[in-house]
Amino acid sequence: MEQPQPLADVVHSKSWQRIVAVLLVGVAFAFHQGVIDLVRVWATQADYSHGFLVPFVAAYLLYLRRHQFPPLIEWPEPWGLAPLIAGVTISTFASTYNYAKEFGQGIGLILALTGVVLIVLGRPGLRWAWPGLAFLVFMVKMPDRIEILFTFKLRQIATQSSNFLLQMLGYPAYVSGPGGTVITVGDVRLGVEWACSGLSMVLTFVAMGAAFALLMTKRPASDRLLVFASSIPIAIISNIIRITVTALVYIAADNKDNTWKWIGDRIVHDLAGWLMMPLALGFMWLLLKTVDWLFVVPPPPERDDVLRVATQAAAASWVVPERVVTDDPELAPKPKSQDGVKS
Repeated sequence: MEQPQPLADVVHSKSWQRIVAVLLVGVAFAFHQGVIDLVRVWATQADYSHGFLVPFVAAYLLYLRRHQFPPLIEWPEPWGLAPLIAGVTISTFASTYNYAKEFGQGIGLILALTGVVLIVLGRPGLRWAWPGLAFLVFMVKMPDRIEILFTFKLRQIATQSSNFLLQMLGYPAYVSGPGGTVITVGDVRLGVEWACSGLSMVLTFVAMGAAFALLMTKRPASDRLLVFASSIPIAIISNIIRITVTALVYIAADNKDNTWKWIGDRIVHDLAGWLMMPLALGFMWLLLKTVDWLFVVPPPPERDDVLRVATQAAAASWVVPERVVTDDPELAPKPKSQDGVKS
């Protein structure tokens, strides 16, 4: 690795341009099938439809950090080969053996891009680019085993919690069915299917929570961490409310009222997923407002106050004590002389 060089000199150098071109072409060739598979997942699986927006949000995060771009570049960084090779290896293994294929391809692509940034921009460049690279994780499909387990747990949580709310409202509701994912109220049986688990809302809102946490640069780190950590419970609570409202509508439709049945089929069931997103955002806003109310941050001192304190401190540093009381003759002040004659 060479000594740090000015950014303009590095970017305009032919060697740097050739290295960047070779790396980008190599990554495009190695991961073109993985990108196609990721796009197919975004287009065909509703739980990952937010993946189309993730690269644009990541690019916007880097744009907001443009002022932190390093003025000096240390390149080439040989340690960048490690994540680059690891990314290619993981993607190749996942594609060849069809083992967590989309997950391996996505993680491999992120590692390869990390290696490219580290090679051509050095460690300062990686410190600038890490939020955008980390955010790309939200475009990656989870492994099937983890997704199935997570979805089943979400279904159980949503069923049990919605059943509890219905009981609190006075309905004789109970949980039944395989895996405990069916709510029964009289003749009404409401099955919490895989699509109703709330996985889509959890994944989307966690990505939004991470984006908000990275974008709220003026807030303290504790608030940003709270926003990200609360995104999962807020998404789960929003889905529980959606299922409870759906159950109430179908219970009302059990009276052979076609109007309520139409509302349940067309509005509550089909559009509730989209309608719950504003509700989740409202919960997030309420959480931040509660934090502001509980933890009042004092305003910074005014400029005049700072100058006054600084002036008083400077004046105090020039004060010489007139009298020092001590029993030690070495520390006692010497008597003042008058007219040049020592007393």
